[in-house]
Formats: sequence, structure tokens, C-alpha cells
Amino acid sequence: MKRCFGYGVLVLCGLFAAHSSHAETIVYPNAPGGDAYTNAFNFNQGQAVGSSGWYYNNVRGSGAVGISAQYPNDSTGSVKFSSPSGSGKADIEYLANPVNGLGNFYASGSLGLLSDLSSMSYSWYRDGSSNNPALQHPVLRVLVDADGDLSTIIDRGGLVFEGVYNGSPVATTNTWVSNSIAASTFLWNFGLGIGSEANINATPYAYDATLADWQAYFPNAAIIGFNSGFGGGWNGTFTGAVDKISWTIGDVTTSTNFELQAVPEPSSLLLSMAGAALLFLRRRKARR
Repeated sequence: MKRCFGYGVLVLCGLFAAHSSHAETIVYPNAPGGDAYTNAFNFNQGQAVGSSGWYYNNVRGSGAVGISAQYPNDSTGSVKFSSPSGSGKADIEYLANPVNGLGNFYASGSLGLLSDLSSMSYSWYRDGSSNNPALQHPVLRVLVDADGDLSTIIDRGGLVFEGVYNGSPVATTNTWVSNSIAASTFLWNFGLGIGSEANINATPYAYDATLADWQAYFPNAAIIGFNSGFGGGWNGTFTGAVDKISWTIGDVTTSTNFELQAVPEPSSLLLSMAGAALLFLRRRKARR
């Protein structure tokens, strides 16, 4: 079953397979080039991406995020990030039952248990003009409530995928890279009631805990969202993009592709209008 939702200049088209997957394409037809959300101040702000459940969120320090045509991944677009300095930050974020808290958005529900998360994946792009450290690229995060009790927030945080901790010390530039996160992938944490970059296993290193290790450490944890983005302590300028964000919880896979709607050529538009007019005349003649 295919469903399409309109929201101003945003159209969300979803393709739903029976009980096992949910794939959607977010198409932003603002022309030319796409949209961009930014916030010059040093406190987080966000904006809904229509009624899709996705948000441009945690944006500060003149960081910017938007669906753009600049870095098309297989088709017409992707989610572009940019920052003029090391103070910039921005995310694209999917939240469970989001609520607006002073301009930034937060989850008030759960997407499922962390123990049922079997995989995540995404594609990312680092523009070679970026002068932040070469190991950095847009990351993928699963957002978590550590004890599963949504009435308390002191134990909220996330688990972060970065290539540098998984065998890729230098981020590839000017080409799309795809990464999949599974049980054996190394993730580091922020928050969760245990401080950031916590060491939860027997090694002296804080960045070698796997997804499976975190699932065992927090057996009751609830997933409250997913996001991808940059910043939060990066130094230097950055430009890049992400696309095709996906996760599997239990037997349900959710995938999102971000595209820019192509603007029809004038000749194509005229042909379409002529065709519609001809069809109308034929139907009118047939009714006589």
C-alpha cells in the first residue's frame, strides 16, 4: 500500500510492506536546490520536516541542515549539513512522539527495546573542502532511555557510530560511503546516566564496546529515536551529507530516503498540460 502526505511544499510518500518493513521517501520540491534550516545562537533549536516524524534538530552555532540537491545520492538529493566554524552543530532526527521544548524537539515515547535492535545503516558524504579533523564524518546515533522508564530523563542519551573506531581512521572525501551497524560494531555513548564515553567492559579503552555489549549492559533500555549529524566539539569548517537512514527493531525495518523533487522542463510541462486537456475533451465528448 502506498500513501502520500502533503505539507506545504513538502511531500512525503511512503511504501509500506506487510508487517515487516516501512520504507519512505521524503521529497522536498522547493526549487532550486532545496531547503536549509539554521540557527546562529548557541542553544539548540529545531524544525519539523513536515509531518514525516523527522526533524531538523539540535541546530546551533550557525550550523545548517536541509534536504538539498548539492550531493545527490543515486537520485536527486540528500540531507546536507554545513558549518562555518567549529561551533556549528545540526542533526536530522526521527523521534518517538516528539514534543517541542523551547524550540528544540524531544521524544516522549518509545520505538521499541534496545535489546531488539538488530541493525542500523546509512550513507554519508564528506566534502573535501572541509577542514575539520580528517577522521570526522556525519555520524549515526540511536537515542536511548537507559532504564526504559520514560517518566525520568536523567538517564537519556545515545550510542554513536563513527568510522574511526571501526577500522577507518580517515574519512573518505568527495564520495558516498555506506556503513552498516550490527551486534559486533563498536559504539560509544553520551549521557545514559553514566557520563559520556563511558568504559563498560573489561578493557582499558572506552570506544570498544559493541552494540551487543550495550544491549547487555542496559537490558531494559528503550529506543526513543535515531539521528544523524555533525558537530558537538568539532573544530574547523564542515560540509557534507547523509542519506538512506535505516534501522531494524525486531522484525520491522524502517528506511528513509531523502530526495529533491525534480522541476519539470517547460516543454515537458506543456506536453503534460496538453495531454490533460486532450483527455478532458475526449471524456466530455464521450458523455454527449
